[in-house]
Amino acid sequence: MIAIGLLSCSTSRAQSEPPVDKDAVATNTVVITASKRAQKLSDLAGTVTAVSGAELEKFGSADAEDLLKLTPGVQFNKSATDGGLISIRGVGTNSNGPSQGFTQSPTGIYIEDVPFTDPFAFVSTPDLGLFDLERVEVLRGPQGALYGSSSLGGAIRYIVNKPNTHLTEGSVLVGASSTTGGGTGWTSSVMANLPLADGKAGLRFVVNARKEAGFIDNLGTGVNDANTVHVDGGRAIFTYKPSDDFDVTATYLTQHSKQDDGPGISPFNYLTGEGYVKAYDQLTVRTAYPMRYDSKFDLATIQANWNIGGYRLTSLSGRQTKSRVAREDFTRDFYTPETVGEKWTSDGFLNSSAKSQELRLAPVSAGRVNWLAGAFWMNAEIQRDQLVYLEPRGAVADLRFRRNGEASERAIFGDAEIKLTDQLIADIGARHYKTELSYDRIVGATGAGDSTPYATGESGTTPKYSLRYVIDSAMSVYALASRGYRFGGISNLGSSPAGLPYKSDSLWNYEAGWRWSPSKTASLDVSVFQIDWSDVQLSELYTDPVTTRSFLVTGNVGKASSQGVELAAGWRPLPSLSLKGALAYTKAVTSGGISLGGTPIAGGTRLPGTAKMQGSFNATQTFDGPWNSGGRLSALVAYTGKRFAQIDSDLVLPAYTTADLRASLSWSGVEVTAYANNAFNARGLSSGVDFPATYTEFYPIRPRTVGFSVRYDF
Repeated sequence: MIAIGLLSCSTSRAQSEPPVDKDAVATNTVVITASKRAQKLSDLAGTVTAVSGAELEKFGSADAEDLLKLTPGVQFNKSATDGGLISIRGVGTNSNGPSQGFTQSPTGIYIEDVPFTDPFAFVSTPDLGLFDLERVEVLRGPQGALYGSSSLGGAIRYIVNKPNTHLTEGSVLVGASSTTGGGTGWTSSVMANLPLADGKAGLRFVVNARKEAGFIDNLGTGVNDANTVHVDGGRAIFTYKPSDDFDVTATYLTQHSKQDDGPGISPFNYLTGEGYVKAYDQLTVRTAYPMRYDSKFDLATIQANWNIGGYRLTSLSGRQTKSRVAREDFTRDFYTPETVGEKWTSDGFLNSSAKSQELRLAPVSAGRVNWLAGAFWMNAEIQRDQLVYLEPRGAVADLRFRRNGEASERAIFGDAEIKLTDQLIADIGARHYKTELSYDRIVGATGAGDSTPYATGESGTTPKYSLRYVIDSAMSVYALASRGYRFGGISNLGSSPAGLPYKSDSLWNYEAGWRWSPSKTASLDVSVFQIDWSDVQLSELYTDPVTTRSFLVTGNVGKASSQGVELAAGWRPLPSLSLKGALAYTKAVTSGGISLGGTPIAGGTRLPGTAKMQGSFNATQTFDGPWNSGGRLSALVAYTGKRFAQIDSDLVLPAYTTADLRASLSWSGVEVTAYANNAFNARGLSSGVDFPATYTEFYPIRPRTVGFSVRYDF
């Protein structure tokens, strides 16, 4: 997609990177680290959107759904808290977490460059709070050469602000909001920065909490505004830099999210079997029991950098854990006309932990050849236990599924940027990897049934090639070919046709782009791409002939392709007025194949979760406000075209447009903001689930929400 700098990027540098210009605001001076080394965004032969923390705060972004409004071509498919899926360039076969099954997500999530995407048995997609971030980088297209598995369609990198070792500083943000047809919410965030030794050591703390108002009524339980979400978390970062040749940064981050009831709406009455229609006239659901979710993730990292004889050696160690507890009403899953009136519940417990280590070596100063080489190791463990009860409950679960697995990835990688002439720059990189997966499945009411062990492993190489030609100081073009891959795995049920291990899927991305910055106040980027996807991993509903129950199973089902065009423009016609816009066209379809149940998948079937057309436009006007204040008005309009919910369903999610409006007044250290998100109360659907003859569920976007916030910086 388009490598744009339309959103001004904060340039306070991570401790691992060389110094950069802290006043850089123009497109051609925005500095990113997507290539694991600092470089100008305009010097990258690839597609990265960099959004600064200041820009996120300007638009009041609180989570991934808000963030990805700013990055057309990237779709956030909503589900329960920390359960959404993100697709980039149409690469995905599901539009929500519950349908992901046991496949690895196609988009990699990286926090401080530590991989946060489970290698198998989807646990959660961490939705990191966005307060006091340095920036977020959205890397479009496969990133297999530098980032490894899971970055099949692309990757999202969260970079937090590091301690300021010179100044004591802090921020406090509080706010309240009200949602149309729903309840009230609030937010609070605090940051404190403490220098411990001037220029050598510092601490930075961030604590945040928020309540997202519910707006869905559960007619079965009688609770209004049932889908309330509570999120709290924080982080602590310590930096020590005794000399210019050595620094170390330790980070600990945690976040806890709870949702009181499910995020979806459905017209289906599971207790009577009435009303099975694909409609969403009311923001209501009817379940026998609340659909509650409790998600937590933690991350600890230590990054050290040494400059030795003109080379920089970087060590990055990571330890992360995730847990997710879900109590779900399974009446809808087990519904048949013969079982009307039965009530089922499910308690699900998912836990994962992973350790990773990366070593990189690169020259401190770039020459005509700017290279890096590295090695990576990761080991992950996942436990998943699900108990299903027919109410009233007996002494033990009526059904129980235990799944325990361990996955590892080992790789060596390298990348070299070669300046062939002053105008022609080549880049070549590759990653050689080896993955291993062992897995044990136990099925039985007591959890002590027969054990079915599996083991599988693969190895391969993911290259990347690019050429960039600098026409003049304002214009350049590039061409790129890159490959990505995803973990293979083992399906859910051994008795199904897809019960055998399924192999890794991979894709090639071919891309060309044009960048033009006629002045420091204007920029235009255009990119076209072609993706060829092989051995597509697909999760589908399968009815087990032994238990007669339906479950998601996974297998390789054929090929798919995605073609697209993206353009982005930014213009500051006046010092006080900034205009930015982007547009993406993506055609992602299957090339044929056979579904897991043996049904042919027609060529040209749309891949789910991605709109053909998607775009955004935002404008910001600053002015001299009353009472000696500085004022700012901003508007963000985002359009999402219609999408299919699943590859094995004709369920269509209609197009929608949202408008977010904000007005702020600021004095020295104080800012007061009023806002209206989704100001015209658009009724959009982020994602959906369709199990024919059982149930359909939709995941709506948040209705109009108005509120205010007060921020104090000291």
